[in-house]
Amino acid sequence: MSYAYLRDRESDVFDLNKHDYPLTKHERSNSTKSGQRTTDRIPGLVSPGPSPDPPYDTGSRRLVLFGLVLALVTGSTFIIIGIVIHITSTSFIILHLGQWTDVALGLCFNALVTVCTEATGYVHGTTLKWGLAKEGRLAFNANLRLFSATKGVFSVNGPVANAIFLISIVFSYAASSTIFLHSSILPNFLHKKVAPTKPMATPSSLVAFLPPIILGAMLVLQAVLSLIAFYNTRVPTWSSSPLDVTSALVYHGYVRHRPQRCMRSVSKIKDLPADPTRPLLRQPSPWSSHKTISRIVWLVWGTLVVWVGWIIVWESTQDVGNHDISLSRIDLGLLYLAAVQTVVTIALHCCELIVTLARDEVVWRMASTPAGARPAGNPLKVALGSWQSFVLLLTKPAVHWYFGISVGVTIDKGFDITSLAMFFPIVLFLVAVYVTVVATHRPRGPQPVAYGHVQTLADLVDEWSMIMYWGHKGDHGVGPRSICHAGTTDVRPLPPIRIEEPYA
Repeated sequence: MSYAYLRDRESDVFDLNKHDYPLTKHERSNSTKSGQRTTDRIPGLVSPGPSPDPPYDTGSRRLVLFGLVLALVTGSTFIIIGIVIHITSTSFIILHLGQWTDVALGLCFNALVTVCTEATGYVHGTTLKWGLAKEGRLAFNANLRLFSATKGVFSVNGPVANAIFLISIVFSYAASSTIFLHSSILPNFLHKKVAPTKPMATPSSLVAFLPPIILGAMLVLQAVLSLIAFYNTRVPTWSSSPLDVTSALVYHGYVRHRPQRCMRSVSKIKDLPADPTRPLLRQPSPWSSHKTISRIVWLVWGTLVVWVGWIIVWESTQDVGNHDISLSRIDLGLLYLAAVQTVVTIALHCCELIVTLARDEVVWRMASTPAGARPAGNPLKVALGSWQSFVLLLTKPAVHWYFGISVGVTIDKGFDITSLAMFFPIVLFLVAVYVTVVATHRPRGPQPVAYGHVQTLADLVDEWSMIMYWGHKGDHGVGPRSICHAGTTDVRPLPPIRIEEPYA
């Protein structure tokens, strides 16, 4: 069924706190006995009321809630582990693990932290998106959620909540990297300074009570903040698909279809009037379509330069101490580690915007393929539906894990840099090259790019349906004054675009 809807809708704004959809007086008078509403603006169109399903995927609330419950359970489990270690031992336990066993466990912990932070971050980002939409400030489907805020300093998606999220994410990864503290000496007590004891035959890993408690507390904090946002924000769709989000925005009256812009990409969003234009064989890149992308790319390359400089300075000024062991040494090492890891966390978070823009464009460009674009999508399928997103999902825990084994906390020295840190610039270099390639890629074909820009998608899509195909839909006029039109439909295949003809 096609939902070419709301094309000439009145400009009244839908209130997300209500549970009904906006109606004009004429539509109210045309209410049918079955509870559906019809409109004479588009003959034969049935506009769904509160009961029937809207023309977009409402997403899976259960899946979202499952992610929050997972974060709560995981965080609570780590808190309990830390408390048990503190009560049943001298605030730490000694584990005689293999050389690479603790490294592998560290990777598993970072992967678990990534799953939990992605789950809570998805709720935080989605509620932020609809909070911005309610304020009329939503431009793209993807946003830098830690640096975009709704009005109100203490709102659920305000600056304070975002700052707490950033701090909790940083300490989550920092704490997961310091659960296993390395040493070749066995301390007698951890509460006061003691001299080094006899070296052990095999290196030991010490699990102090503090890192698990910090890790658990940060995960629980993120889950609680996300739950507050979940229950205090009206979210029409939990789908991350840009087509679902735009369809919901159009349906609720936040965005309106503007005619004669069927060949205007997001980089031409401000072109007024929208004169007829010929299709392009190569489309603009994210770099030239989003003003923030170039800053993010330079940020990642700058992080690489700063890291190399910091390693050089550290190695030249490092002072080998007497290896005294104290709890305060571990505490200060954890704080220092968190401060350094903040830079890496912010860089990876910003890279996420570039990758999400590319993923959203992949979803839209499916409309010009034989398979068609399907607005409805499971959040997991949408997130893993492009190689860009899949690579980033694997990169985030891997980078944090390698950072943890390169720069960590030991019970001998506190904050310490290992020899593996010399190779961490290579990891950052690969990340920088990856985001640069994604940011500068120019898609081929005449289909205009949107990169998840909701107004552009609303302009390009003239018929909403559960599966959409984009292409040439006809022309009007005669001879050199002939103007073509491109758009979407649920009937395939559409004729190819006429490259030499003007479109409007």
